[in-house]
Parts: sequence; C-alpha cells; structure tokens
Amino acid sequence: MTIISRMVRLIKADVHGVMDSIEEPALLLKQALRDMEAEHLLLCQERDRLLQEQQCLQKRRRRIQQDLLSLQEDLDLCLGQGNDDLARSLLRKQLLAQREAAWCDDQLQASQQGADDLERQLQVQRQELERIRQRAGSLPRDSGAGCQPATAYAGSVDRDVITEADVELALLKAKANTQLRPTSGNGGVES
Repeated sequence: MTIISRMVRLIKADVHGVMDSIEEPALLLKQALRDMEAEHLLLCQERDRLLQEQQCLQKRRRRIQQDLLSLQEDLDLCLGQGNDDLARSLLRKQLLAQREAAWCDDQLQASQQGADDLERQLQVQRQELERIRQRAGSLPRDSGAGCQPATAYAGSVDRDVITEADVELALLKAKANTQLRPTSGNGGVES
C-alpha cells in the first residue's frame, strides 16, 4: 500500500509541476488586469447612465415647474371669474404635477447619491489598477477613456390617485390665497 501511495504522490507532484510551468505569472497578471479593466468599464458605464438620468430628471423638473406656473395663472383666472368647476379640474392637474415634481426631486437625490458612490469606487479602482500596472511593467495603460454612456433613463412616474377631497381642499386654499392677494381697481392697469 505504501508503494501505491508513494506513486500517487509522485504523479500528483509531477502534475502540479507541469501546471506550474504552464501557468506563466505574467499571463495570469495580464488576465487579472483585463478582468479589472472590464469591471472598471462597467462601473464607468453605470456612472454615465446615472449622470444621464440626472440630466433627464432635471429637464423634466424644469418642465413641471413651467407647467405649474401656467396652471397657477389659469387657476387665478378661474377663481377670479368664480368658475369652480374649471378650477377643480386645474387643481387636479396642479396636484398631479406637484406630486410628479416631488418624485423627480426624490429620484434626483437618489441618483446623485448613487453617482457619488460610484465615483468613489472608481477612484479606488483606478488607484488599484495603476498600482498593478506599475508592478506589471510595460503593460498597456487604459486611461478610462473607454467609458461609454449608456442609453438615457426613461422612467415613469407612479402617480397616486387624486381624490375629490384633495381637489376640494386645494380649491379652498386657492380661494383663500386669491382673496389675500391685493388687486388693482383697473384690471391690473395703473393710470
């Protein structure tokens, strides 16, 4: 039995020796660098996607603000003319726009936090890649210019339902605000 176990041990040692001679440390290091660069590229793409998402959300937020200003002007006109039915319709739109604006603000904040976290990860990873490249010697450098932006984010808002009570409350608030605003006697034209 000892002869067989010694033969097995000898064969294992020979196989390990052959494997060690096949596996060149330089090749393994190059492969590890390629793997790290691929991971780095994925992080760059995710960061770029988040930055594009932020731009889309900021545009959307500006559009909502413009819509809210327009709705407020129309609402003031309706309340001034005593058209409560049309005012309710405008208030419903205004409430939906306000909720969408709040959603955009939340998404912008989350996206900014994610981009900041990714940027910190990328910085650590760049330093690690540079350290390994220096150890490897004359391997080609990737400056990170291969980071490509992903497609723009096209998320949708999950809007809550606006109830009649919400509209009625908003109508009362709008009427109260209209009564508190000073009005000029000549339809806004001073003599």
